[in-house]
Amino acid sequence: MTHLMNTQTRRISVLIIGFAFALISASACGGTSEDERFQQISDPGQTITVEMLRATAFKQSKEYALEGLPGATYVGYGFLRVGGGDPYGYEVRFYESHQQAVELGTALAIEGSGKNAILNADDAMYKEGVTNRRVIIGSGVGGGARSGIGPRFGSYVIFGNIVMLCEGSDEAQSIERCGLLANELIPNE
Repeated sequence: MTHLMNTQTRRISVLIIGFAFALISASACGGTSEDERFQQISDPGQTITVEMLRATAFKQSKEYALEGLPGATYVGYGFLRVGGGDPYGYEVRFYESHQQAVELGTALAIEGSGKNAILNADDAMYKEGVTNRRVIIGSGVGGGARSGIGPRFGSYVIFGNIVMLCEGSDEAQSIERCGLLANELIPNE
C-alpha cells in the first residue's frame, strides 16, 4: 500500500511539474499589450548584451562572481531611476540565450526573490549578493526599531537572455519594475 501511495505521489508531482513547465513555455511565447502587465517570461527575439545594459540609465554598483550560478555569463547589481522617480534595485543575470536563461536561471531566480526567498548565505545555492537581496522590514516597537528582514525583490522576470530580480513589495510591483528596465534595454517591448 505504501509503495502504491509513493508511486501515485510521484505521478502527481510529475504532472504538476509538467503543468508548471507548460505554463512557463506558453508565457514565453506571448507578447505584451498595453492592457496587460509585463510578462514574467518573454523573448524579444534578440540577444541583450552587457553593453546594451550599460547604455541605459541603469547604474551598476556591483559586479558579482558567477560561482554557484550555472550558465550565467555576467551578473550585476544596481539601480534604475525612471523619470526622476525613486531608484529601484535590480540584480541582472546574463545567459547565452533565452533558453538557457529559462532552463538554468529560473530555479535560482525563485530562490532569490519573492516571499519565500532564501536570504541567508548559508542556505542559498547562489551566495553572491545575498545581503543585497534583503531589506529591513517592519516598524517594530518604539522609536525606529525594525522587526526583521524580508526580500528586496518581490519577483523576477526572464527577458530574452537576462534574468532580472527586481525590487518590489510584491510580485506585481516587482514585475512592473522589471518591465521598466526591459523597456530601457529594448524600447516598446
